[in-house]
Amino acid sequence: MAQKKFTRREFLRTASIATAGGLLAACAPQTQTPETSGEVEPDEVVPPVEGEGTLLRLWSSWGGESFLNAWEEIQASEGWEEALGDNTFELRDSIEGEAMLTAIAGGDPPEGGCNIQYLDFMARGALVAIDSWVEGSDVIKQEDFISGNWDLCHYQGSMYGVPGIEGFVRFALNYNTKLVEEAGLDPDNPPVTWEDTLDWHEALTVFDDAGNVEQIGLNPYGAMGEGFWYSDGWMVPTSWGWEWFDAEAGEFNLDNENMVDAFATLKRFIDVVGVDNLAAMYSVEGRDTWGGAYNAEVESMIIEGYWHPGETANQAPEVAEYNRASWLPVPDGRRGTTVQGAAGHMIVFFQGSENPEGLFKVAEYMQSDVACDAFFSNLGWLPSITTYYDTVDASEYPGLDFYFESAVEAEEIYEPARCEITDFASNEFLTLKDQVNREEMTPEEAAAEFQRRCEDEYEAAGFAS
Repeated sequence: MAQKKFTRREFLRTASIATAGGLLAACAPQTQTPETSGEVEPDEVVPPVEGEGTLLRLWSSWGGESFLNAWEEIQASEGWEEALGDNTFELRDSIEGEAMLTAIAGGDPPEGGCNIQYLDFMARGALVAIDSWVEGSDVIKQEDFISGNWDLCHYQGSMYGVPGIEGFVRFALNYNTKLVEEAGLDPDNPPVTWEDTLDWHEALTVFDDAGNVEQIGLNPYGAMGEGFWYSDGWMVPTSWGWEWFDAEAGEFNLDNENMVDAFATLKRFIDVVGVDNLAAMYSVEGRDTWGGAYNAEVESMIIEGYWHPGETANQAPEVAEYNRASWLPVPDGRRGTTVQGAAGHMIVFFQGSENPEGLFKVAEYMQSDVACDAFFSNLGWLPSITTYYDTVDASEYPGLDFYFESAVEAEEIYEPARCEITDFASNEFLTLKDQVNREEMTPEEAAAEFQRRCEDEYEAAGFAS
């Protein structure tokens, strides 16, 4: 299933057709799924309330000082008031998915949300279709966006989100060259397979005299290995090279040798450290966030998206200078295969909110250079706007240049699977991997159980044909 290689501009224009099967985040959350029916009328649009002075509420699962700093710059910019019109604006950050669901169920949802399991909400009729707004927009034009990211905003023929805030390639093995050299490893020859990476992991894992872990090589279930998302894809099938869900047929492919091998291979990394030791390491305040342990230099490698170099440079510049990025590891049988995933986030608009069209105007402003610059300078995040990439200096953040190179050199580029129970499937994956890692279940049993649970949920949710 080798893919066509693209020039940088070709990739940005044709990402949506980069794969035959359609497996194409910054840090995405584990959200709850809306408890509504699987039935949806894709052409339905809830008329916005006409009027002035509406409080436009945007709820985000992202948070943190850098994220808020970016928003402060945007709201202080010259064009912000024009984007708001007569409305006012409220950003709530670090909002868990369950809080959004509670607001929807209670009849008082915010106008919009970002960094959620978007397709799960689209498929259950929780979002406003925005086709007519986009048609009338002078700002939101399909040809201006990475085509794969534009496609992610659609479901069953209607558009539900505006690409915004963050979107580009998702996977690389980042490593700390200082720690690598101290362990006697060669930073110029990074591992390319999981076996190679395990060797590095063992060399980089350090215990104290009491057996407590002081430093690890790689937690393969950290950051982009933590789960999977409609906005980001899934590390495991990207690395092992298969399609885990067939959207056209509505069929899962999880009980197979690739899934079994993934459970078994990634368990070996956990075995080196110990399940409880790993949990103890992350229990320290500041290390339980994406990149926290890496920034504290107790984790030597991390699998992250293109945003990692910029986030690390802003959060821990003394560590960022040693950051380098390379290809996502693949199984030994795929040695030499280079893989990447491409996707992105969006702003979506909730059914039942007072003025979603007012927030659409804000989403338009998020395409401005002012907004894009704010996120790139504070977080290293890039938008889905193709022309913006021509303005970016990939050498600004150590390791970022690899991501740009990978976008045109990867042999396989994957999009996220279009599965309406992505959130459920991701959470079940995390539950089952814990059981495998604690030897309560074999990899074979876990793969079979994963298949069964997803099939049962898909049918119970009303999506099975």
